[in-house]
Amino acid sequence: MMHLRSRWSPKAFGTWWRNLNTGVLKEADHEKRVSMVPAVAEKLIAKGYKIAVESGAGLKSGIPDSAYQAVGCSVVNRNQVKESELLFAINPPPAEELKSMTGKTLVAWIGRRLPEGEAFVKAGQEAKVTLIDTTAVPRITIAQKMDVLSSQAKCAGHRAVLEGAYAFERFYQGEITAAGKYPPCHTMVLGIGVAGLAAMGTSSALGSVVRAWDVRDVSDQVKSMGGKWITVDFKEDGAGAGGYAKESSKEFQEAQKATFHKHAKEVDIIISTAAIPGRKSPVLIEDYMVKDMKSGSVIVDLAAAGGGNCTLTKAGESYVTDNGVTIIGYTDLAGRMGMQASAMYATNMMHMVNHVTGKEGAEAFMPNVNKALGSDEGDIVVKSMVCCKDGEAIVAPPPPEPTPVKKKEPKAEKAAAVIDPAQEARQTSAAVAGTSALAIGASLGGDPGFIALLNTFGLAGAAGYQAVWGVTHALHTPLMAVTNAISGLTAAGGLMLMGTGGGAMAQGLAQASVAISAVNIAGGFLVTKRMLDLFRKPGQEDFTSIYLLPAAGLAVVPFVLPAGAPTVGTLSGLMCIGAIGGLSSQKTAQFGLALGVTGVTGAMSMTLAALPAGQLAPALGLVAAGGAAGFGLGKAVNPMALPQTVAGFHALVGAAAVATCLGSHMIHPDASVGHKVGAMLGNAIGGITFTGSLVAFGKLNGNMSSKPFNLPNKNLLNLGMAASQMGMLGLYCATSSPGLGTALMYGTTALSSTMGVHLVGSVGGGDMPCCITVLNSYSGWALVAEGMLLGSPTLTVVGSLIGFSGAILTKIMCDAMNRDIMNVIFGGMSVAPPKKGGAVEEVKEHRETKPEQVADLLLDSKEVMIVPGYGMAVSQAQRAVADIANFLKEKGINTRFSIHPVAGRMPGQMNVLLAEAGVPYDWVYEMDEVQDEMPSVDTCLVVGANDITNEAAETDEECSIYGMPVIKVWEAKNCIYLKRSMAGGYADLENPVFFRETTQMLLGDGKSSCEGIAAALKAKS
Repeated sequence: MMHLRSRWSPKAFGTWWRNLNTGVLKEADHEKRVSMVPAVAEKLIAKGYKIAVESGAGLKSGIPDSAYQAVGCSVVNRNQVKESELLFAINPPPAEELKSMTGKTLVAWIGRRLPEGEAFVKAGQEAKVTLIDTTAVPRITIAQKMDVLSSQAKCAGHRAVLEGAYAFERFYQGEITAAGKYPPCHTMVLGIGVAGLAAMGTSSALGSVVRAWDVRDVSDQVKSMGGKWITVDFKEDGAGAGGYAKESSKEFQEAQKATFHKHAKEVDIIISTAAIPGRKSPVLIEDYMVKDMKSGSVIVDLAAAGGGNCTLTKAGESYVTDNGVTIIGYTDLAGRMGMQASAMYATNMMHMVNHVTGKEGAEAFMPNVNKALGSDEGDIVVKSMVCCKDGEAIVAPPPPEPTPVKKKEPKAEKAAAVIDPAQEARQTSAAVAGTSALAIGASLGGDPGFIALLNTFGLAGAAGYQAVWGVTHALHTPLMAVTNAISGLTAAGGLMLMGTGGGAMAQGLAQASVAISAVNIAGGFLVTKRMLDLFRKPGQEDFTSIYLLPAAGLAVVPFVLPAGAPTVGTLSGLMCIGAIGGLSSQKTAQFGLALGVTGVTGAMSMTLAALPAGQLAPALGLVAAGGAAGFGLGKAVNPMALPQTVAGFHALVGAAAVATCLGSHMIHPDASVGHKVGAMLGNAIGGITFTGSLVAFGKLNGNMSSKPFNLPNKNLLNLGMAASQMGMLGLYCATSSPGLGTALMYGTTALSSTMGVHLVGSVGGGDMPCCITVLNSYSGWALVAEGMLLGSPTLTVVGSLIGFSGAILTKIMCDAMNRDIMNVIFGGMSVAPPKKGGAVEEVKEHRETKPEQVADLLLDSKEVMIVPGYGMAVSQAQRAVADIANFLKEKGINTRFSIHPVAGRMPGQMNVLLAEAGVPYDWVYEMDEVQDEMPSVDTCLVVGANDITNEAAETDEECSIYGMPVIKVWEAKNCIYLKRSMAGGYADLENPVFFRETTQMLLGDGKSSCEGIAAALKAKS
């Protein structure tokens, strides 16, 4: 018996899988379906599958051999088909035929959990055939497209209604004719799974009055389809494993039978679908109930194969009872829709092989199967479907637990928290006292200069903290860019080391710090200017040149009035704080940028003026070279690439901090404890920032996989590296040996660089917006460490400002994404909660639309809300969206944009993209500003947004994004989703809004869809 782990290697099968020979077997005479249809075969051939179809395989489904040949299949006899390596069938062939398939892989409806399925698997083991059971797909979201049980059950449910209508021989809908008035048919559906929902839908469409019941409380689904929910006066949870219903208790069965007896007397047609895999079908309708039914009534028992839900059902037969009730027990209802059922089954098979191979194509099928079987972390879909291989049984993992279907109940109002004023006062007092005690304790016996800088750090941090909270969400991206530029003051640290000795290595590090920091300064400020220009309204004047006049004065003062240099440093720090304050609104943003430039200019000028003789010219050359490079980068970057550009700038700050700290150690190997603490902390934080930012850049730019590393014992790795770092810091502070000190500094560089890779690499690509803000914060703390290292109040002030700014943005982002801030900071410290709601109970239906229909809907609206998401950015649809908004505005339709704080890959990215497309900023609102107005919106256009509009975040407490604030687009009167496909967002969760009656899906490329809508609007004007 083989458990989940296997000894096979993906390479064991050689190269013959590169052109995977695939065969399609003809079914037995009683089966009308076929496992492959030409339309699907054509798609698989394009992926490297060579398909041979047994002659006559599709005839009973209305598919001639010539249709297969027309798409590239070969039509051969059965023995030739069995030469293929991968064989498809619906029903498994006779067990004795397996001996002729040794070494092959058979994909069929095996039913491994059923007794006959177990016997067939045993025969497959003996014949050494790899068996893949299509019915064993786990009921999780990613496997929904492969679920043959759902697709065939839908066909069966639809066909059941048609069979019932044929046997009923009366009107389905109510009719008023010259010959009299005839009431509608009344239908009772028992079991609301996929088949039951399909039966409900078809019955309602034909005009029947439907009532329904299920052991689970799915009353909301029934009512949403226009049905009446049947209540059994007995409470019991009916949800079972794998998304199926479980067997009910004896007491519940008695109560439900009394209820069914009552309804059986009233209805005309009963359709029962209750089945439990591997067990006898539960009895819901007994003979005494049938005897009390009206003559001419019909029972269609979809559970006949398992013994039937009705005691009088005869599997495979249809007959009329003595009292005139027709009981239909056909076990091939799906097969009676041969063409449709075959097409759906074949599509399921295509999704299955695509899931296994990914983008690699046919050649990867068996290697990927082996890979999944060979690891405990292997793909659960594959491990669930493979029954046996090479003569050994494969034990399937347990089926996933379903998400319980909960009856919606009004949320109880939270009781107001009772606050004890005295207790609150004591806690506040204790917090102040504790903080003060820590500060005083840290100052005892310490370096006075270090303590003075610590005080400066605290005061500047408090001021910066207040300033950052005032920045509007729309300007968070410019905020990050301007703080990135300001963090380029690591150049000042390099300048302070130039000409102070330490050897060629130390001076080289100092010069490198100056040059790469200058890249940050010039590039960061230019990117900020370009973004703010996008927000400027047409005709609005730009006074930046006037705002920058004070910068000229601060640049000159340190050279002509050396005594005023300290004051210039103080003013520079204050202006950097003012730069952030200026970004609190669009009106003052340009002034804020100018303050930032002025502050950095003053700090750099003050430092340049203090350089030793002979160092000024080289320093100016380094600044000029770095600035030119930064200017080029800032001018070339486009708004789509802003996230990775910001990450790249962060890397430069980290590298500059490392260079400065190493150079400072070489110049002052026997410095004071305060100096050593600053040197090692700056080195460590800079190393983490440098490599972590490079990893973030790689993930955002597509150079690296966005998946988290998830190394074994990653938490212990993080703790071990952090403990080692603290140990080295303690040893560094205690030692007086220059050699050991140098070794410890180099060790810190290596260790922190490794930590940066692991911390950021362990965070998934979807959390990169949070990671960017964390790295932004780290760059500030590195600058603080430099300030303390070099005794610079200006660097300390500016560093604390940036550190707190990044920390606050991180808090805002994590709250908006419902992420654990500690999990992001410490590299995926805890594993993200598994997706809930993954158990799939039915294949839900959605409504699709076309650009012309969307245009009609928009023109009929008075209030339109547009919700952009990252999909808009990827498809570069912002200009087409702007065209739509402009046209609607011209027509007098109130059109606005609602922006989620984390729509995109960094804070405020959607605002920048819309501004680039020419959308005025006063058309754009933060989510909270317009959330309450959504019910009055006639049409909500959702462009490439999923998770930020997912209703499950508010309704499903077990959903992995539960609690994340979302835009309530479902409250609008009409909702149009523009998406590439029906797939989930980053969280890979199904969005219930997709299936609402008021929602329509416009699927396809976002840019093409928006351009189509814009063109349709203009054509109708």
